[in-house]
Amino acid sequence: MMQCESPYFAAIDLGSNSFHMLIVRINDNDKIETIDREKQMVQIARGLTSEGILDDNAQQRALECLHRFAERLRDIPPQQIRVVGTKTLRAANNSDKFLTQAEQVIGAKIQIISGYEEARLVYAGLANSISENDQRLVVDIGGGSTEFVIGTSHDPTHLESLALGCVSFTEKYIAHNGGVNKGNMRKAYYEACTELEEIRKNYLKAGWKTAYGTSGTMKAVAEILVEKDGGAVITRASLDKLVEETINNGKIIATNVTKLRRDVLPAGLAILQAIFEQLKLEKIHVASASLKEGLIYDTIGRYSDHDSRVETVKKLKAQYNIDEDQAQRVSTTAGRFWSQIERANLPGVSRTKILYWASQLHEIGLNISHSGYHHHGHYILRHSDLAGFGRYEQYILATLVRLHRKKPHENKIEGLDGTAREAFVPLLVCLRIAALLHRRREDIDDTPALKETYDGFHLSFSKDWLSNHPLTMAGLTQEQSYLKNIGVVLTIDS
Repeated sequence: MMQCESPYFAAIDLGSNSFHMLIVRINDNDKIETIDREKQMVQIARGLTSEGILDDNAQQRALECLHRFAERLRDIPPQQIRVVGTKTLRAANNSDKFLTQAEQVIGAKIQIISGYEEARLVYAGLANSISENDQRLVVDIGGGSTEFVIGTSHDPTHLESLALGCVSFTEKYIAHNGGVNKGNMRKAYYEACTELEEIRKNYLKAGWKTAYGTSGTMKAVAEILVEKDGGAVITRASLDKLVEETINNGKIIATNVTKLRRDVLPAGLAILQAIFEQLKLEKIHVASASLKEGLIYDTIGRYSDHDSRVETVKKLKAQYNIDEDQAQRVSTTAGRFWSQIERANLPGVSRTKILYWASQLHEIGLNISHSGYHHHGHYILRHSDLAGFGRYEQYILATLVRLHRKKPHENKIEGLDGTAREAFVPLLVCLRIAALLHRRREDIDDTPALKETYDGFHLSFSKDWLSNHPLTMAGLTQEQSYLKNIGVVLTIDS
């Protein structure tokens, strides 16, 4: 039985076209039961300007939707609510202020996830909803991007996110250019084909037995074609016929699809037709599970032994040939220090876990350069696709590694103000002192005590320890000077 505060979990997907909320309950047999689901077509991608600014109307629509969602979330612990933002919120240059407001409304931290992570979660949702384990292709057409995944069972082998979205393509090719006509539809189709050239060769080479579509676009097309294809699949012949009819009519005429969906569906048809052509599909099966389901499984996994971030850290250690013994020494000592102090929470981040992972990965850049390996480690962790990590978690992890040695500067603690900075600095102090104490790559026989003071920290050693370790004493004296750069006073005695 999992140990968690409540049997209820919630996942919210702030997509470029629709906002989705899924609420589930873990029953007495540890099975997942869907309790409630809600969808609102907010279409924030329509409010993203060419300069990357999310306009006030789109922000207002989003906040109003989240107010409605928040009512349903009142009895669920915040740590059991996962909220993620995708393509449009990744692209918006002014998202910080909006996210602050949105987090206050929804009562939970919002993670902005990469296209890679979005694809991984889409695949996790699909993989947990079907029983067959043959190699499969999964395609999810969203409002601002489309995810493509190939995998077997629960293991994706190819993950890509391309800038193909039914809302963004509607704005670019149809809404402001005379509506739905042959010319505009062909422009959208050819643009989609061009984007697909990035993955076409590798995906066709990998191959698959069955193709699945998991988005609202896929479901809407299947509903329109229910009399021809039965509602569970989309065939190429039926799709081509629907595209032709849409061009001739100048719009989607189906009445079993909402107006908001009908407005963006022609662009979705052009994208889907390009996918069929470039990936040589004859049919695609329509599945109900998608990102929000994947997010639920990923969240529940963090309360058991299936945290995807643990596997990511393990793979990074192997890939960059990290010294396991040294990583364990530093992480153990840093953890002991951390257990002795307590500071403000870091919203959306488990401080204990992020300190452990940073300790495990602090030497990730060592194979590139010895003198500046902390900078290389920062770059690797900041810009790699790390499964399970949100953008903010990844930033904290990378920044800890960047600042774990040498002289730290205030301007390198970017984006951390107020409470977040107050929560970050103790983590950094624990990591820096632990790395310094294990400079000789040996265990230490007596871990010092670390206590908080009014303006910093106090480190106390057992009698004669420092006098027997003059190199460490010299390093700690230098550390006192370094920490003053970020306003931290470190006092030391034995």
